[in-house]
Amino acid sequence: MRPAVGIDLGTTNSAIAAVDSQGRPSILPNRFGEAVTPSVICFQDSEVIVGQPAKELQAAGDPHAAAFFKRQMSEPNYVFYAHGRDYSAVDLSACILSALKSDAEQALGKAVQRAVITVPAYFRNPQRQATIAAGRQAGLEVLQVINEPTAAAVAYGLDRSSPERTLLVYDLGGGTFDVTLLKLSPGEIRILTSDGDHELGGKDWDDRIVEFLASRFEEEFGDDPLGDLESLSDLLVRAEVVKKRLSTAQSAPISILHGGDRGRYELDRPTFEEITADLMERTVSLTMKALEDRGLQPEEVDEVLLVGGSTRMPMVHDFIQRSFGRPPSSGVNVDEAVALGAALTAARDPGRASRRPLLHLGGAVRTVEVTNHSLGMIAINEDRSAFINSIILPKNTPVPSQEVRPYQHRTRSGGNPLEIYMTQGESESPAEVTYLGKYVLHGIPANGSRVVVFDIEYSYDLSGTVQVAGSCGGRSLKLSVEDLPPDVPQRFLKPPEKTVESVHVTAYLAFDLSGSMSGQPLEEAQKAARSFLANTDLSHCSLGIIAFADSVRVKLKASQNARKIKRAIQGLSIGETGFGNMAQPFSEVRRLLARAEPPKFVITLADGVWADQDRAIQEARAAHAEGIESIAIGFGGADRSFLRAIASSDEASFFTSMNGLVETFSNIAQVLTHSQASHGSGNPSGSSFLGFLRRS
Repeated sequence: MRPAVGIDLGTTNSAIAAVDSQGRPSILPNRFGEAVTPSVICFQDSEVIVGQPAKELQAAGDPHAAAFFKRQMSEPNYVFYAHGRDYSAVDLSACILSALKSDAEQALGKAVQRAVITVPAYFRNPQRQATIAAGRQAGLEVLQVINEPTAAAVAYGLDRSSPERTLLVYDLGGGTFDVTLLKLSPGEIRILTSDGDHELGGKDWDDRIVEFLASRFEEEFGDDPLGDLESLSDLLVRAEVVKKRLSTAQSAPISILHGGDRGRYELDRPTFEEITADLMERTVSLTMKALEDRGLQPEEVDEVLLVGGSTRMPMVHDFIQRSFGRPPSSGVNVDEAVALGAALTAARDPGRASRRPLLHLGGAVRTVEVTNHSLGMIAINEDRSAFINSIILPKNTPVPSQEVRPYQHRTRSGGNPLEIYMTQGESESPAEVTYLGKYVLHGIPANGSRVVVFDIEYSYDLSGTVQVAGSCGGRSLKLSVEDLPPDVPQRFLKPPEKTVESVHVTAYLAFDLSGSMSGQPLEEAQKAARSFLANTDLSHCSLGIIAFADSVRVKLKASQNARKIKRAIQGLSIGETGFGNMAQPFSEVRRLLARAEPPKFVITLADGVWADQDRAIQEARAAHAEGIESIAIGFGGADRSFLRAIASSDEASFFTSMNGLVETFSNIAQVLTHSQASHGSGNPSGSSFLGFLRRS
């Protein structure tokens, strides 16, 4: 089999690496014998120049030289024009990849067709898809795209056998910044969380030097050198040199030649750090946010690993020493680690069930990556007054991951396409998320004017790219991905149009968390709640979580956000509301659902006899009178007659085993979804839904 290589496709520099027959990774030199290739292209009349020669032409002000286009990946409005042709960021990236591929083939003496390519951890789906497209355009089979910090951790940690430790990867490259927390153990690298900014990198420090010195020149000579392309190009190159020099020296000279005038200046390190302090602070804030997201303090981080050429700046080392109480770890080349890790990943044949162990590692090591952005879709809120972003796969979910959800769609004659607007982002506001596109499902079978329920599968693959698929009655539906209409997101900032659609269900899951639920009963209850969520169409349903024992606690008010719901379920714990059974949930449910339109439900789980059953029955019946339907589920020592008394009807009372909780909750969710669709016009009473429970 032809070799698979690892490629660090960087903003300022790129590199390619491969693993030899002994399992050792190494950087493959380019045609000039250098380990890294500048990510610069210059188009000439008869050839495309890549790397250092192109960078020199750029410094000379050649208008056909392109650089820093990685920041524009997937940007539809970005165009670089040269010699009568337009080039996208994908086209330019493909040129870099083609050159790296050619250099690798020369170094290895054989054809290279398969590669793992790295991307910033905070790249969203469009940028990841664009990177894959660039690889294919360069003639490569892209096995996987892997996050740059993960690749660096692979290169750093795979051949170490020390006990488990927490590692923070601070990755400041030429154009992007990522911070990643991970657990490193002899058998596994598990990513905990990532954060970052793909528009923050060493170039921004260069630009600050350029702006500072240009202002000094203008003060002295009354002419702005930034208005001239040749002077600007020269100053950009000089600024990069000065930045690098200030990493080892306290000051550096720089001269500017423009319009016949020459300005000579000295930039010292304190001034440099002062004019870039806000940039450094942005990396500090993101680093601390990553720690906060995982509930960690800096002292709980065992090692800090620096990646990216810009981490050579002393201000970065000072921040690490000051914040973490120790210097960053050594033993990894900040320019080469990402490519080496990508090569190691490529050698393990990503995506296949069987991974070949590398000989010098003594066995296979598993890498568990996570989603860096929540995946969601635009839905309508419970009172149909506004659009919201309904999160399906939360941030930090391990990948590959998938979620299959039922969806309700009113069908009509003449075709029934369903438009799904997929998003990435953490906010529920449609104005604060990134739109991935309009995903359209075709071939949904008509059912008169009734609502049809079918399944939609949302997933992240190993590369962190988004996949969507639909099926109805066991038959796959055709999917097309279309460009976003020009009025997105504006159309979702207005109230939805009043149409006849399926009704919206509001439901609370109430869990008895008395002491008898400790251990496996609580674990099974949480599994059951997650199963209920998985079988619920959150575009037409809101779920809330309540815990009770001696007191009542609302863990989550009714929400259409899967991330919040999962977090509330995971947060259920014995003792948070006491250890006895004095409380009942119905009084609180009545308050929470007082203004909600029917159908509205409370689904209660109990494993024993409550202390004040008469009061619970009284409050449950008061809830029934207010249009709140009650489903009661019991197991273990639960009182069956009591379950029937608090349920809206005998059909809504269930007694099962502990191992049967998942199936019971799943069945109820499916029945509510399908019966809701069957009564999709008007506002039917909850009892019409409950009639389905025993018949299903």
